[in-house]
Amino acid sequence: MTRWWLAGLAILLLWIAYGASPYVALYRISQAVQAHDTAALEQRVNFRTLRLSLTRQAHAAAVEAIAARRDLSPRERTILTEASGALAGPLVESLVTPATLIDLLDDGWPVRAGLARDAAPAGEAAAAPEAQRGGGALGLHASTFSQLFALFRSSEPRGFRGMVVSYPPDRPLENRFRLRLRLRGWTWRLVDLELPGALRERISQRLTGAMQR
Repeated sequence: MTRWWLAGLAILLLWIAYGASPYVALYRISQAVQAHDTAALEQRVNFRTLRLSLTRQAHAAAVEAIAARRDLSPRERTILTEASGALAGPLVESLVTPATLIDLLDDGWPVRAGLARDAAPAGEAAAAPEAQRGGGALGLHASTFSQLFALFRSSEPRGFRGMVVSYPPDRPLENRFRLRLRLRGWTWRLVDLELPGALRERISQRLTGAMQR
């Protein structure tokens, strides 16, 4: 009887450890970002899948912007769409490095990548002074129990080995990032980061500007 009780307790403890493990990973990513520790961050990020994801987002945003232009003929739209697909990969490759990812996760905007910050969107103006002082209102914050609990409330499981977290949890959905973690072996890694609309638009502008040159 005692043996079965101990086995049940061990299974319960393992299940609790598994449930807590992605939030431990978020905490370690947050600590690496705050310390600007690129080596620690690289251990927690799959840069190959992250670049593929951001390339798709950049291309989709550029295609949407091209389709909205009324001054282009169908042929010109086709040419620009093909060009945006060819340029999206190299552009994202240059933007997504450990240093620029730290910059992005720290305060929500990759200034190191040469993308100047826009004026705060509607409803975000009050947060701007905090971000300018280094508060990083739009960044990933997972250093305290209350911050981790807020991320827990905004998380969505994706099967047994995946989880999506939207942050900052107190912002409108269109102003949030969606971060996807995946369990590989014994380690949760960041594999995808869906960008908010304002940042996708700025990357699209960067991409269409490169095409015009």
